[in-house]
Amino acid sequence: MTKNLPSRREMKFLAKRLMIHPLCIRVTLLLVGLEVACYGLRYLLGATLTYGLMDLTQYGDTVSGIYWNQEGVSILFRMDLTQMILAIPLTYQQIFRFFLVGAIFFVILSPLRLGAMEGYWSVLRGDQQRTVYHVFQWFRQPRRLGKALVVEFVLGVVVRAVGALATVPSLYLFYLFYTTTPTVQAYTTASSLLQMGATVLAVAAGLFAFWLHSVFLPVRYCLCAHPEYTLGQTFRRGLQSARGVRKAFFLFRLSYLLWFLAAQLSYGVLNFFVTPYASLGGMVFLQEAARARMEEAEHRPAQPME
Repeated sequence: MTKNLPSRREMKFLAKRLMIHPLCIRVTLLLVGLEVACYGLRYLLGATLTYGLMDLTQYGDTVSGIYWNQEGVSILFRMDLTQMILAIPLTYQQIFRFFLVGAIFFVILSPLRLGAMEGYWSVLRGDQQRTVYHVFQWFRQPRRLGKALVVEFVLGVVVRAVGALATVPSLYLFYLFYTTTPTVQAYTTASSLLQMGATVLAVAAGLFAFWLHSVFLPVRYCLCAHPEYTLGQTFRRGLQSARGVRKAFFLFRLSYLLWFLAAQLSYGVLNFFVTPYASLGGMVFLQEAARARMEEAEHRPAQPME
């Protein structure tokens, strides 16, 4: 089926043309502006988790581990080879604020994200009647709101949690590497194998999380294209929309990887460009995949009747 799809460059070019449509610009400004504002508020409210790298000479007797105290917990990881220690100090109050503020912003942003995606779909389909105010329909209709929260929870929480669990083997190998290689003189072939194995597993875990997100991403696109679907229909038809092209869809999204990384490094500011570019690109891809399936079905020879 992939041979019937337009080239990656053609689909991205169409996405760039569509993203400068006035409606796309307005809904993107609304969504990303609020996302950046929420990130800033989380920082100001102390609802972020922080870490620091410190000189190991100041903590010579400290061993790697999790340390509980009256105010919270501290996670320490010694890296004797680099004479540094990674410290993640967390107070109970900070953890509570992190989850509380995160939950509030999740409820606010999830329906807005689906509303923005619905606006992108309307531009792709040539709908001239939709305005930026349609974004707020996802707040006013409880059923839409509930479905938006479930779909975004799967994409934003469940997929990330599974991706974090996938990093455990690489973290364990890094732990073994730093505990068995305290100095440059102690560096051996086994140390090199541990370091390479940990790095390979870390990259594999990142790619796995990205692939898993690509698997479930069509569910979001399906819901914003068909808000009338039930939750079961949304997941079933969303997953089916990438049938036969799942690998090609993953590779297509992988071509945006540098843009995604740049957006993360800019604390979401670059999402003013990346969000419509990547979202419209994915929608164009799935639309072309649906067209290719229809053409394939039309040209498939009829089965003889018995």
